Amino acid sequence: MKTLRERLEAAVMERHCADHPMTLKWADGKLSQNAMAGWAIEHYHWVSKMPKAMLYTCAHAPVGVAKILLENFNEENDPDHPHMDIVLRFAVANGADIDAIKRDRGLPTTESWVAWLTRVAKEEPFIASVAALNIGTESQSPLLYGRVLPALRNSYRFKEDEIEHFWLHVDADTEHGGRAFDILEKYATTPELQEMAIHYARESAKMRWFYFDGIYLHYETGYKLR
Repeated sequence: MKTLRERLEAAVMERHCADHPMTLKWADGKLSQNAMAGWAIEHYHWVSKMPKAMLYTCAHAPVGVAKILLENFNEENDPDHPHMDIVLRFAVANGADIDAIKRDRGLPTTESWVAWLTRVAKEEPFIASVAALNIGTESQSPLLYGRVLPALRNSYRFKEDEIEHFWLHVDADTEHGGRAFDILEKYATTPELQEMAIHYARESAKMRWFYFDGIYLHYETGYKLR
């Protein structure tokens, strides 16, 4: 009998972005600079709009769960080391303009991803939104970023401060994802709640894959999505 964590991990692996065609091309050192800039641009537009979803989740969750989620949020938004600035640093290293990024709104696929996560957090139980926000997304980072880091260093020759987002989140999201697994193991105590968690983890991974599709089509293949 598999544990809940094993079942959640298996659900995410069905559409893990570490296996996306864009990631595989990136890991081979063949992804264009425009697509790498596009990844950073869309990551900024996704993550910068997640505080609302996180706060909806906290509003539905027990106090102890909300405290853990807020600790993760505060770490990401530490005024002395905000993680969004690290993402923008990688965008600039690939030729993007910060002011232009902030004036823009992101691709329709990114907006769809944000809207789905926000709706789940607002309308569904906290178990569903933890599975979607943290398991279906954050838990992907160690494998996803670990796959592209060698190419970022050895093929593209970025400086370490330019790729800080990647090596930082291999560790940070291992910890954050681990906390989310612990939350679900503690509170998803019935078969119905466990199936809910697995469903939303799986759907979240599919939606993130769709978001990667948008980046790859628009910035790499030249198929204009806006």
